[in-house]
Amino acid sequence: MDSYSINFFVASAVAAILAVFLTRRKRFSLTALFIVPVLHYVLFYNYDSGLVGGISPFLVPYAGAIYAAILFAFFLSYKAVSSQQISGRKQSVVRIVLACIVLFLLILYSQAIPWGIDTFPLSNVEVILFTVFAGANEGSEEFVISTFISDALRSASYLFACLVALLVTLSAFLSKWNTKVAFHFWKLKLILAEREFLEILGHLEKFSLVAVAAYCLVISLVIPGIVTSAPLHVLFQKPVDSKLYREHYANPDSVKITIPQQPKNLIVIFLESMETNFARYTPEIDSLFKQWGFAPGGVNVSGTSWTIAGITGKLCGIPLNMPMGIDEYHGKLPTYLPHASCLMNVLANQGYEQVYVQGSSGDFTQKRDFWKVHGNVAIHDIEYFKEAGKIPQDYKVFWGFEDRKLYGFVKEELDSLAERGKPFALYMLTVDTHQPFGYTDELCQENVTDKEGKFPQALRCASMQLSEFLDWASKQPWFTNTVISVMGDHTMDMLSAKANVPPHEQLYWTNFILNSTLPLPQKACQYSSLDMFPTLLESMGFSLENRAMGLGKSLYSNEPTLLERYGQKTLDSLLRERSIQYDYFLMGK
Repeated sequence: MDSYSINFFVASAVAAILAVFLTRRKRFSLTALFIVPVLHYVLFYNYDSGLVGGISPFLVPYAGAIYAAILFAFFLSYKAVSSQQISGRKQSVVRIVLACIVLFLLILYSQAIPWGIDTFPLSNVEVILFTVFAGANEGSEEFVISTFISDALRSASYLFACLVALLVTLSAFLSKWNTKVAFHFWKLKLILAEREFLEILGHLEKFSLVAVAAYCLVISLVIPGIVTSAPLHVLFQKPVDSKLYREHYANPDSVKITIPQQPKNLIVIFLESMETNFARYTPEIDSLFKQWGFAPGGVNVSGTSWTIAGITGKLCGIPLNMPMGIDEYHGKLPTYLPHASCLMNVLANQGYEQVYVQGSSGDFTQKRDFWKVHGNVAIHDIEYFKEAGKIPQDYKVFWGFEDRKLYGFVKEELDSLAERGKPFALYMLTVDTHQPFGYTDELCQENVTDKEGKFPQALRCASMQLSEFLDWASKQPWFTNTVISVMGDHTMDMLSAKANVPPHEQLYWTNFILNSTLPLPQKACQYSSLDMFPTLLESMGFSLENRAMGLGKSLYSNEPTLLERYGQKTLDSLLRERSIQYDYFLMGK
């Protein structure tokens, strides 16, 4: 039995025993009316490993304030009308059942709000629009459904059962309580004056419906403060000739590239949501970043702030924008910018063998289409490893399979690629630090009871696993001729808060390169995902005309990046702008 269930039954048992004890003493009868919900609030709701407390701590003050206000209001109304005789109409079983259904739906809604806040990046409207409207949610349904059942439906069921048990228990002994008490607050009447069981139950249900509805209203008001405004109008505007692309875009198909005599292999490790701000939990990563990293780290700009967008920005030098308004667009991205050349296209032209490895489904956010159209990269995802017999057909952990297995499969892939003697590029994406709380491998799991403590633990585990992999790689014969790039795919405010990063601290995704052919630049600069395309090529020994590729500038060049030229706000606005150049990447015209 999990901690939620234990907590629920302990709270119910203690509350029921104390309520029965108090009701046997007449002068404490009114106290018994409130003792059960009070104890449930203290022991069940507000406990560290409690049902809601672990999901969304910021809701606790709201719930406490509402609860206190209701008690205060009814205390006043009790003094005012305790001697009144108030008549009421008969309560039918059908009315009570219907009220129960509505009550359950309201409680479910109250649990779905914190679940949605923890599961979806509501602060990033671009991500939500992309996932919903671009047909990009394939492969995620099972995870979303399973977390909804475990985090929202289960807690709603427990709370509903608790409330119904409370109402039935109170109604049973209040129906035998010889009193003439009635509460009348505004238009809400709670009548306890010599009523039958169903009458009292009906009135208590009415009160509960109003209280839960008020709570739902309060937590709904939290959402507008989380969801930031999005310039939706730019998604539907007519395309313009973009100054940004006209003046700064270096077309990979026309840029002069000097090929090194001995091409280096490439390994790109995308660490899910990994930030330099997490240094207190990731000492191994922090040590490598301080030695080999591009300080202070990368910054999210428009169109690069979720996984596939961050990967697109880093490997193609352009953002991932929503193609709404294009006549040929029918709810699915047309094979992910088929007319834009990316790093994989450049390496494919040089005879590189390329593989992309991840532990989840390649269909989620259409990653399979992205890798296929750019360099025809082989995709080894969870379906591939199931078909190869590496994992059971029914195996499912978190988003697919855990990173410990992923690193093991990547080691096998690298050994196989090295044996074939061709230059290779391997790209991999971890998942154990994904929202809402990450996943902690059992081999590095600690005793963490509340959900909020799980993400720092997942970070710690991820840092150790990367360190172990890099230590293994350093002992392989291909290591000295292989560039290894380690990058966070993006930053995320929601996860940063769970890692105790101060609210207004600037977030940077991790970025360091091992075995580069060029030394680190002497000074730090402000850069984004767009600058990694030319940086990776130059780290492998390729020489680029104007040291640029796509919209990016090589970080080895010490030349100003677009982020430094325009600043965050202006650059974001220019990147969101619908342009004829970006329409060409999408549609070829």
